[in-house]
Amino acid sequence: MPITEIVDYGQVQAVGLEPRVLNEAFSARDRYLGDIEDRRYLTIIDFGKPSSEDRLYLLDLVAGTVEAMLVAHGEGSDPDKDGYADRFSPVPNSRMSSLGGYLTADTYYGAHGLSLRLQGLEDTNVTAWDRLIVIHGADYVGRHLAEQGWSWGCPAVEYAKSGPLIEKIKQGTFLYIAGPAPKYDDNAARLATRD
Repeated sequence: MPITEIVDYGQVQAVGLEPRVLNEAFSARDRYLGDIEDRRYLTIIDFGKPSSEDRLYLLDLVAGTVEAMLVAHGEGSDPDKDGYADRFSPVPNSRMSSLGGYLTADTYYGAHGLSLRLQGLEDTNVTAWDRLIVIHGADYVGRHLAEQGWSWGCPAVEYAKSGPLIEKIKQGTFLYIAGPAPKYDDNAARLATRD
């Protein structure tokens, strides 16, 4: 069923979602439109931001709202433990987060309570299902903590937010995980523009 998409760009900007990341997410989503069962919600995670800031964004494209929340990255993605994800991999047991587009699937109750399975759609995350990369609640994520913790690769959120988030986006919505912005090399740019 087609829907009329509403994006309140003022609200998107107010919660800190970068235009580059928003555009990447919509471009990725458009590649998989035929696979997406529920187009109402678009979940975007910006791992270019530190774990101490809101960096998971839930866009309701019918209501035109956006909600932002904290989300953990894999401990293998943050080898210097500075709160920034620097490395990404789909390799099993790497404990790294994986970038790219995902479809949400079914839920189950596991060690972290209600959890949402994710199906990776790209080479960068194709092993997500087998690695058990899921959205779940975690006590190492929360505003009350002096330092946010790390997952084993899952995009974990604070328990108070996990249930409502999972209930909205389960069963066939699109989720996109972006990495840091590419670094701009001044010297390479100058060489590329030389005659």
